[in-house]
Amino acid sequence: MTLSSDVNVNRYLDQQLRTLAVKAATTIYRGGLVGLDRASGYVRPLQAGDQFQGLAYEQCDNSSGSNGDREVILFTQGDFESSLSGASKTDIGRPVFASDDNTLTLSGGNASYIGQIIDVPANGQIIVRIDPQKRLTHTITVPLSSQTDSDTSNPVAAFGTKVVIVKAQVWFETKPDAGSLNVGTDNSDPDEIVDNFNLTTLTNGSPSNLTLVGTTVAANTRIWAKVSAATSSAGVGGGLSIEYYPLP
Repeated sequence: MTLSSDVNVNRYLDQQLRTLAVKAATTIYRGGLVGLDRASGYVRPLQAGDQFQGLAYEQCDNSSGSNGDREVILFTQGDFESSLSGASKTDIGRPVFASDDNTLTLSGGNASYIGQIIDVPANGQIIVRIDPQKRLTHTITVPLSSQTDSDTSNPVAAFGTKVVIVKAQVWFETKPDAGSLNVGTDNSDPDEIVDNFNLTTLTNGSPSNLTLVGTTVAANTRIWAKVSAATSSAGVGGGLSIEYYPLP
């Protein structure tokens, strides 16, 4: 609807802090990583696979409350020192993931991407630049074809530099009545990234997150997506989305 009078628009002067509503029966501790619970739309202590929202500026005890009864203030920008087992100077520039609100890892898979290592002051100790808005990652989206008489090999991408896969999703507007999806670097059997995802488990028109069995792709490597043959009804309107982080 077009305007017929002046309106006031809220402007956030501080770009580093945000306030988000907290999930029911939840306590978020100061300094903890915070994720979005997609099922409820409220934030919680990060669990593997959550979309990272920021780092808790304060404790928020909503253990006796309902969804949204309490709000938590989060850092959404900045560099923070944290422990990361096995980290060394050679990891500067790499993406960082989290498996819970206090455990960092260099492995993607089902962990949540949170940012980039910008320094390693000592072995096992890193400075991470948090990236809840995913400004440092890139996404490619390609169509997927499906047939009833044979498998289909779908070209996805060719990366000139080494990359780390952060997340992948698949969808079909009408899913096939049979078949699986494999994604990887081997055209004949591309299973290095996603292995044997059952396409019949999809909901028509809805993207589904894929479990990653591998995340690192070497430089100058092509990625393929193979859709195995359907029985009598091929999939219609398929697509694959891959979010990735280019390594320096």
